[in-house]
Amino acid sequence: MHRSRLRVPGAAVLLLTVSMLAPPPTLAGQEVVESAAPRDPDLRLADEPLLRVGIVDGPLEYIFGNVTGAVRLEDGGIVVADEQSGNLRRFDANGRHLWTSGRSGEGPGEYKGLRLLRNCPGAPVTVFDWSLDRITELDLDGNVLATRSLLAAGVRPYNDPLCAPDGRLVYTPWPDDMGESYEEGLAEGDLYRWRTALEAFEGDSVVTLRSGIPGAERFFIQAGSSGPRWWGRDMVFAAAGAGVWYGTADDYELEQLNWTGRVTRVARWAGPDLNVTNDRVDSYREGWLARYDDAEARRNFEREVWPDIREQLPERFPAYEALIALPDGAFWVKTHAWRAAGEELHLLDANGVWLRRLMIPGGVVLDAGRDWVLLRQRDQLGVPTVALYELAEAGG
Repeated sequence: MHRSRLRVPGAAVLLLTVSMLAPPPTLAGQEVVESAAPRDPDLRLADEPLLRVGIVDGPLEYIFGNVTGAVRLEDGGIVVADEQSGNLRRFDANGRHLWTSGRSGEGPGEYKGLRLLRNCPGAPVTVFDWSLDRITELDLDGNVLATRSLLAAGVRPYNDPLCAPDGRLVYTPWPDDMGESYEEGLAEGDLYRWRTALEAFEGDSVVTLRSGIPGAERFFIQAGSSGPRWWGRDMVFAAAGAGVWYGTADDYELEQLNWTGRVTRVARWAGPDLNVTNDRVDSYREGWLARYDDAEARRNFEREVWPDIREQLPERFPAYEALIALPDGAFWVKTHAWRAAGEELHLLDANGVWLRRLMIPGGVVLDAGRDWVLLRQRDQLGVPTVALYELAEAGG
């Protein structure tokens, strides 16, 4: 990404980027938004959730195995995707179960890999089956409205696609679909970074918005085999009406592409320090040790496994690991989970101005608005639950 060093301390400003070092066609009409601090006060979770579903024992419709997604509906209720059961479950605003739809399989209304897509037009509930590369749309009663194969159109998303407000799907393709080769000259344990692309699928056509983007950091194991780097950077993106926001997690910076692939806006903000500290490394190591039940297994981990993990840890955290788009064009930026004791999210508006900061003590954000979040959490017994929280100003 091109970096302009124009700054106004303590303010969020719109700047027209001008540089003699970059070709004019790349920068024409490009706006840079820089925020030294959030515009508005920090947010926190309300003391109690508006609703929570998930129990250790009782009716099966309230017991979850592997929650892979959840979305909030306009009536305040939620739909939860449980991949272990292969189904979707709708609950009203009071947490009462209304229906269950789907099962494991490959037929219409059946799923092998279950993800819920957010902000998709045309249907209240949209499912992406990552195993079958298939989109299924459902109505508010859980009935299947339509099913379409992405593979039939030659589309194979590497990760979950995202819906744009006009119905396009935005995704990154599998690296081998791009003809990329990374293994030449690598030895076991070597680190490298994939190159990826952003593509938009609409109707039967695919448009490549940008290619050659630094993607996931990996470590080489052997020919044909690699794994994600511990605390590695990756490319993240979010679709909006004006185009796609994306970033490579090298710093607190994002670019917006319009639907022709031109960079129209750059957002930068002064997020928290990214240096990897000893206390975070120690906490990470303790988290690994807690997975082992006996002393010998823990000793083996420290002797055989931990040295390799420690050697791969970077000196700087990725700046972020996910973007969560909102219907109005704003989006939450989820900073790297191991950078702080709790989850820290930053709300940027549709222009890229840093509006809010939110601290979450624990849980994974599944869906969010400007004043609420839907979290996957676990209770004291480790039982998976889904909880909807309102947001309040910190200190209020």
